[in-house]
Amino acid sequence: MNATTPLPLDYRSQMQALALDYLQAHQDEHLCDNENLAQRAVQHLVLGLDVPVFMAPRLVALALTELRPRWVALPHPAAT
Repeated sequence: MNATTPLPLDYRSQMQALALDYLQAHQDEHLCDNENLAQRAVQHLVLGLDVPVFMAPRLVALALTELRPRWVALPHPAAT
């Protein structure tokens, strides 16, 4: 079976990738508030995936550095 993306090699890499997936999936719900998004991601890792409490915030912080902002194209204001 050929994988199109390389698989993470260790537990932390896998959990960081899952944190990034969560952040990307819920990014639009927190357009200007990455702190709440990060808190939700930590809760998801701890409660949903049984990531240790001491490790989850660090994984989310690392995943946040990989998160690309989504820009919304606004129309140009009409010239008066």
